[in-house]
Amino acid sequence: MNPSQASAPPELLLAGPADALLRSLDALRGVRDPGVGASILELGLVESLRLRDGEAELCLVTPGASCPCSDLTADAAFRAIQLALPDTDIYLTQDHAVEWSPRRASTALRHRLGGLPDFHPETERGLPLQRPDNPED
Repeated sequence: MNPSQASAPPELLLAGPADALLRSLDALRGVRDPGVGASILELGLVESLRLRDGEAELCLVTPGASCPCSDLTADAAFRAIQLALPDTDIYLTQDHAVEWSPRRASTALRHRLGGLPDFHPETERGLPLQRPDNPED
């Protein structure tokens, strides 16, 4: 994997009619993470959005089990989809099995904030490995 691929955020999983998806994504762009002030889409907190037969399934990734803003963000995302698709039943889940890392954020956001480290595939949590000063020893 080359470095440009390593720092690319994971793909958002989308399914459903294009016009409804676009309305939904526009609405989700307005949902801001209270801690960072960036869109939940830019932060990579949206894992998937599936629309079909009058239903919307939105799956969010949480920044951590102890994040106090997760419920607030989920409520705001639910309301955003509700406004964008008023005649739709909405099912929102928070996937605690998927761990958020800076790699999930858009490249533009990582550069803009400067505080989100680039993803390094050789580490577990996206932080650089501590390398010994003298690897020959």
